[in-house]
This record gives sequence, C-alpha cells and structure tokens, in this order.
Amino acid sequence: MNSDFKDKIFLTMINYWSWWWEVDNERDELSRTILTILVLLWYKWTISFTHNGRSRFPPGPYGLLVFGYLPFLSHNLHERFTEMAYTYGPIFSLNLGSKFHVVVNSMDLAKVVALDLDQTLANRSPTVTELTITYGALDIAWSNNNAHWCNMRKLLVSQVLSNANLDASQGFRTSEVRKNNK
Repeated sequence: MNSDFKDKIFLTMINYWSWWWEVDNERDELSRTILTILVLLWYKWTISFTHNGRSRFPPGPYGLLVFGYLPFLSHNLHERFTEMAYTYGPIFSLNLGSKFHVVVNSMDLAKVVALDLDQTLANRSPTVTELTITYGALDIAWSNNNAHWCNMRKLLVSQVLSNANLDASQGFRTSEVRKNNK
C-alpha cells in the first residue's frame, strides 16, 4: 500500500470518527481517548512497514488478518504461484497464517538462493512448543546450522547410525516391525 492510499484511509477514519467526539458524556471521555490513541498507534504501525514509500519486503498479495493468504490458495500451488509471479515478479512474499514466506519462482534465482544463501536458509525457526520440548532447540532437528549442529550430526552418524549399532539392533527392529504388522 502506498502512502497516498494510507492517507486516504486515515482521513476516511477521521471523518467517520468525528461522531465519537460529539457525544457529550464525561464518563466516556477516558475510553474515547484510549480508543483514539489506539487508532493513531495502529496508523503509525502500518506506516512503519514502509521505508521511504517502498516496502522492505518483496511485493506480494495482502491476506486476511489471522489467516493470511491461506484461504485464497488452490490445490495446485504451482499454478497459483506462476499466476502470482506474473503479477508480482519472480520473487514475491505472502503470509500463510502467521508465518511470513518469500517465494522464489524462477529457476535461475532459485539456484542463486540455494548456492549463495544456503547458510542463511539452513537455519530453522522453531515454534515455542518445539523450543520447550528440545530445551531451547539444542537437538539436531531444530538447532541452527552452526558448529554445535555439525558436532551433533557427527556424533549421530558415528555413534547411533554406525554399521555396528545398526547390525546389533537388527533383531529388535525386525521384531518390532513384525509386531506392528499384526
């Protein structure tokens, strides 16, 4: 949204808001003041998403407040993303639920992202539940791609997934599979 559009929204809200201040009731003065401050803070918050009139994120469709763009996606995501690429360009952003996503819809740009930005994109963003269960993302599944993760991976491969351990647990795995297939 450009700033002219936001200014029009703000002026429209002010015009419709004027009836609120015409009510002559001192008891509601505090609630009117708080509500007006909240509206002004909301306006300031929406303005803060733009920097010099340009968005800091790639362009993309606007979604609903809680659901994002999820209700508007169809079963064939690749077709919908291709249509959106014609509108917004080969890199666009959208909110799916409360998560912000950037879609790269070009083979050349996907190669650049996968080769040049692989260390950045290899990191995970666990939810609060996953952080709680894994004691602050200290396991191999949710920890960031750093020295700790490399050491955990080496330990997993050498100790847990070694040929000797896999051969030693072959009987146990076979009996569990047979028990579950009954």
